[in-house]
Amino acid sequence: MLISQVFMILYSILAALLGRGTKTFAIIFILIIIMSLVQSRRGKGPLGKGKTDPEKILSGRKLYEENKTRDIQMKDEKLFEDLQEQSKFTIYMSMGSFIGIGYFILLWPMVDRIYNTVLPSVGNDKLAHFIAFLVFFEGLFIINQLSMLWALKRVGRVTMVNIPQSYVITDRGIVIKGLIGKTGLEFPLPEDIEVRYDQKRGFAELIKHGSRSTTKIRFYARNPKRVYELLKKGLASSSG
Repeated sequence: MLISQVFMILYSILAALLGRGTKTFAIIFILIIIMSLVQSRRGKGPLGKGKTDPEKILSGRKLYEENKTRDIQMKDEKLFEDLQEQSKFTIYMSMGSFIGIGYFILLWPMVDRIYNTVLPSVGNDKLAHFIAFLVFFEGLFIINQLSMLWALKRVGRVTMVNIPQSYVITDRGIVIKGLIGKTGLEFPLPEDIEVRYDQKRGFAELIKHGSRSTTKIRFYARNPKRVYELLKKGLASSSG
């Protein structure tokens, strides 16, 4: 939330310098999208631990690799049931995102009204612009926060299941291969992580319980017990 507030202020300063208009609207809209992507890539990993360079992990001794988990997960008859509440939460959050986009596009002209209202009081054109844009962006921030709270209230405590389609485990950690890059989870794993496996359903998973949600990274495998043992060893090394 603090980082979001900092960006709201920076966006408002930039918009105040550029002035009102279509050009400013386009630049700020693109910047918000870019910074959202950058924040998601530079933020903490899915287990709450800082991300590690995947190449550092891959330089270790390879212990296990799975490249086609989809073939295994398709045989898991209970997977759909596990993903139901996550799907509902995603739909609710998407609705909030559409409302936010609508707010940004449809209420952009409100900046002029706010500007004309505060200008007589502050007596400075740039400052009046800054305040007008800040009020506008804070409205967008509030919509995003309320959307998240509403989604959580509708679903309750949500369990988010992350299913890598390809991954490698070395003696240094785990590398998850995605469509747009790789994510590294370094050993030792955080101490508050739970590790479990289901031989019948064909997976081992890491579980982290947060204040509002539970995150699971589920590794489907031809040999789920072996993956479980490696994950347990990676967790146990945190005390060694």
